[in-house]
Amino acid sequence: MGWLLIAGIAAFWSGGATAEVGMRALSFTDPADGGTARVVVWYPADMPETPVRRGPFTFQVAEGAPVAEGRHPLVMLSHGSGGSAYGHADTAMALARRGYVVAAVHHRGNAFDDDRDAGTERMWRNRPAQLSAALDHVLADPDLAGRLDGDRIGAFGFSAGGYTVLVAAGGVAELGRIADHCRTPPAGERFCHLGNEETRARIEGRDTRIRAAVLAAPVGVTFSKDGLAGVAIPIRLYRAERDEQIASSQVEGLRDRLPAPPEHEVVRDAGHFAFLMPVPAAFAAEVGPPAWDPPGFDRAAFHERLNTEIADFFDRALAIQRQGR
Repeated sequence: MGWLLIAGIAAFWSGGATAEVGMRALSFTDPADGGTARVVVWYPADMPETPVRRGPFTFQVAEGAPVAEGRHPLVMLSHGSGGSAYGHADTAMALARRGYVVAAVHHRGNAFDDDRDAGTERMWRNRPAQLSAALDHVLADPDLAGRLDGDRIGAFGFSAGGYTVLVAAGGVAELGRIADHCRTPPAGERFCHLGNEETRARIEGRDTRIRAAVLAAPVGVTFSKDGLAGVAIPIRLYRAERDEQIASSQVEGLRDRLPAPPEHEVVRDAGHFAFLMPVPAAFAAEVGPPAWDPPGFDRAAFHERLNTEIADFFDRALAIQRQGR
């Protein structure tokens, strides 16, 4: 299903890091209809890691362990359309080893196990609201609240998750721009063939608690220059050079319309799904396109660099934002 992501979870390798990683799943109230939504949280822990099964996959984590002492910065994570809270687990765990708490929203109505809202106005409207509701819940959770630094909150978004984070960052989405863009779609772009509902709705949902953002292959066409005028936080922006889902014009246009130039990188030879954690070869056929890369692209090697870059960016950006608060 192209840019629709399904869960791809692999065993995590430490890469020489020494901190232990805890993991727990929380439930929160979906602001769309009061239903039960989920968020998976990774964090620094002081207890030994053990193998934990999730479906056919295994993590080395200290499941349910207390959060390590201190006040930790927080990163909210928003997966792509049809994806999973576990799709960027290696990035979340790498951040946890650097001292971050990472809360990955499982977007109810637009996840691999519940995709009823895909491409509809409801999807575009609910995603930012779910992100903020999950943030509310994490900050109030009795086991987490005393360990979080509310002045250092960032967000990571992939594909439709990039859209989600931009709305939270102060962007105003104009959904009519999707139909306008897709009347003559760029050659090879699959975004326009996934049932996007034609609507002229505007979506707002600024969450001033988010102070920095990383956007990976984001849906950018929904934002005009005026719609991005209120985005005032530091941003790091990634484009996959061989992205078959989101045209380069969406990402480059977004870059050019942002009020302040973001940190920007084009990932050479990468396809759209390069930002998802590497999937073990034994499961690649079952997972399908989200597990596949263009010939010659080494996703595992890329993620070693990517995860360090993301952590370094949040270290810089959140420190500066806190000082200026």
